Amino acid sequence: MGKCLKLGYSPNCYTFNTLINGFIHCDKLPQALQLLEQIVKLGFQPNIVTYGAIFKGLCRIGDNASALHLLRKMQSNPCQPDLVIYSTIIDSLCKDRQLKEALDLFTAMKSEGMIPDVITYNSLIRGLYNSGSKVEANDMLVEMLERNVAPDVPTFNMLVDMFCKDGNIDEAQAILDYMIERGEVPDVITYNALLDGYCSRGQMEDAEKLLGLMVQHGCEPDTVSFNTMINGYCKARNIDKALLCKHALLDEAIALLEDMEYNGVQSNIVIYNILMDNLCEAGQLEDAANFFSDLVLKGLQPNVKTYTTMMKGFCKKRLMNEAVELLTIMEENGCYPDDRTYNTIIRGFIVNNDLSNAFYYSDLMVSKGHEAEADTFSLFIGLLSSDNLSDSAKDQIRKFIK
Repeated sequence: MGKCLKLGYSPNCYTFNTLINGFIHCDKLPQALQLLEQIVKLGFQPNIVTYGAIFKGLCRIGDNASALHLLRKMQSNPCQPDLVIYSTIIDSLCKDRQLKEALDLFTAMKSEGMIPDVITYNSLIRGLYNSGSKVEANDMLVEMLERNVAPDVPTFNMLVDMFCKDGNIDEAQAILDYMIERGEVPDVITYNALLDGYCSRGQMEDAEKLLGLMVQHGCEPDTVSFNTMINGYCKARNIDKALLCKHALLDEAIALLEDMEYNGVQSNIVIYNILMDNLCEAGQLEDAANFFSDLVLKGLQPNVKTYTTMMKGFCKKRLMNEAVELLTIMEENGCYPDDRTYNTIIRGFIVNNDLSNAFYYSDLMVSKGHEAEADTFSLFIGLLSSDNLSDSAKDQIRKFIK
């Protein structure tokens, strides 16, 4: 901005909002507030985007008092608070268990004609429940439904978690079934909450069935899922099964997959993606490649996750030619790379000290509208401190980072 001013270009609200958002994003709230003060002195009127960023920063550090003070100040200005600002403050108050203040603000918001949405209700229901006010949480849910505010996936996740913590596993399972009937897609958080409920009660057979249902619906189990299963097996004193989970005995997993197919149980691409990813992580690239080659014969179409998994395996083994070849095959088959695909191959070239190709695929990624991931940025930034890197290469890295 300093260069902009020297060249005679006048900053506008868009310029200031970009800077304020940047400060908030980097957890530099004092600088954002200082800039806001400068804006007002220069005669600019902050807009709803400006205020929204400041409220987000204040609530992120839990400074609810300042957020409420700024809200009152804003209410006397031409720029009035919107639903997003009210919901941001209510959520922060609920997280700090300041339920009275949150409910008072909720009432004031409605009295001003503001219509709460599902995000507002989710914050209040969760806050009331976590503070032990279960009856009030239920009343808030009823109000939400009576106002025809449709629950979303986070609402259902919250309900599943609440029922499980209260030991009402059957009700939690009913919520999951209802979600699926409504056409809502449960995510890994939904399944993990219910898995934890079953495992806490030692119902490992039900947990195993749920894990199978999870995969069947295309939701890949994550580390939390498997850790939950491990804890459940340990509580049930089934140490053998816990050590299957824990050490990822891939030979047994492969045998199980083959047994499933032999008995006519239809597998899907999600199951193969999980298996191939674990094989690549274990260094068994050849086995993963064999499964990849057999996919078409089994009537399964590789997706972007499948190709990216194999590319990661090739990059790990420093087989960059094979990774590039797979990228070409992928596009020829009508499966287009995503952010993760490009970042995987870029990191592979960086690790292999092939900056020329790393820059090439970075430019290609950006031209396709994709973005670099944090790990990719970290690798590039780490190179800036290298004495073996030319100045031109460092300039190119700085250009990419900007």
